[in-house]
Amino acid sequence: MNDSSSSSSNSSSNSSSINNESSNETALTNPKTSSYLTTAINIFTSPGEAFSTIDARPSKLFPFFIIALSSVIAMFWYFSIVDYAWYIDDSLSLFADRLNQDQIEAMRSNFESMSQNSMKITSSLSNIVMLLVIYTLQASYLTLASLLSGDKYRFSHWFSLACWANLPGLLSVLGMMINILLSPNGQLSPLDLDPLTLSNLGMVSDNSSLQTVLSTLNLPIFWGTALTVIAYKQWLNASLFKSMAVVLAPYLLIFGTWAYFALT
Repeated sequence: MNDSSSSSSNSSSNSSSINNESSNETALTNPKTSSYLTTAINIFTSPGEAFSTIDARPSKLFPFFIIALSSVIAMFWYFSIVDYAWYIDDSLSLFADRLNQDQIEAMRSNFESMSQNSMKITSSLSNIVMLLVIYTLQASYLTLASLLSGDKYRFSHWFSLACWANLPGLLSVLGMMINILLSPNGQLSPLDLDPLTLSNLGMVSDNSSLQTVLSTLNLPIFWGTALTVIAYKQWLNASLFKSMAVVLAPYLLIFGTWAYFALT
């Protein structure tokens, strides 16, 4: 009788232990238990795990805040140390072959009417608005693609993905800060600010319009686009070809058109 009772007790204890271990294992593997910091690290080291977390919990505020805040700090710092008179001359030199002297002088007047402090605030706010617009456009396009394909993903998921996938942009911000530190005289052109643009990595063109493209594109943009392709493939269980076709279509259209008019 005692043996039976003891056996029952042991069985109950083992069952409880197994249940506890099962619960702990579930908690550890549940994407919701992943912290924002872990997700951020996984974006760089283990994208698949990061996208599983984002799928389960499409957070947006944290990644957007980190990217926007770092960009604002970099631009605010830049316009705090830049030689403003030199900056105006350098900026106007970019339009020397496109505008006549009267137009350039009109632009100079506009620049000089804005103080350096005003430029800090304006550039910082413009950065936030630009990021918001870019991420909204990316999310809206992918939402439209989802509606056409009939999958479950909507704007909230795609906007979250746009924020997280662009986290590699922090590398550009870090590069900007290093360049600012290495420019004590304040004579640093905005085009030279990001060391990861294609132009600053050695790709140059005599065509001014094409050079603008090379000065706009940087390695984190390609990285973020690749991450979006990986996420699309994982979430929708799609082929690599379809994922690339859907994600890259607007980029090919925009930059293809830009390059076409630049070269013709």
